[in-house]
Amino acid sequence: MAINGQVGNTTNLSDQNGSSVLSFEELGHGQANNYLPNRQGKFLIGGTEITSGVSSVSIQSGLNQATILDIEFIMLKPVTDNASLRMQFYESGVLQTGTIYDRATYSQNSSNTVAFNHSTNDTAIELKECGNDTYEFYNGMITVFHAKDSTRQTNFMHKGSAINSAGTLYSYQVWGELPQASLVDGIKVFFDSGNIASGKIKIYGYA
Repeated sequence: MAINGQVGNTTNLSDQNGSSVLSFEELGHGQANNYLPNRQGKFLIGGTEITSGVSSVSIQSGLNQATILDIEFIMLKPVTDNASLRMQFYESGVLQTGTIYDRATYSQNSSNTVAFNHSTNDTAIELKECGNDTYEFYNGMITVFHAKDSTRQTNFMHKGSAINSAGTLYSYQVWGELPQASLVDGIKVFFDSGNIASGKIKIYGYA
């Protein structure tokens, strides 16, 4: 197989004898190319790293590659202590800010105190609060179902954890939907008070 114009696995060229033809053994040193047609499993769509304070993060490219999305929140830190992490969807390029999010939120802390609340008309998906002291971060993942299916509602399921301003560890679970038939092609992530100080967001799709 020729090097020029090759599709398939990336290749470690240092293992070769300098010819333009690669053996199957040489191809085996590479990693699978997740961007070919008929790919299978979970693949990276994109994301961003926050290194200085921003009011919000919007990602509007690449989400149409998959119907099921995993959105990871990695060590997100708020500027404002105990601010609550929130997320909104873009529907066909339009940010959905109305009272349209139907969600149920459950939390449990390290003292086994539990809380539950539900809203059928929230303006965003509430993912709960996080402190801003040293070692206080928000980590979690929300899975979005039917994202690029415009014939039905978009569902979501989230699990996250954070340490609040009192130094108490919390575990969060959130379920819900954007109830109208919708084509979700973007997200906006923000805290309900103040900026995002730092952290990473990554988005994966399922083929």
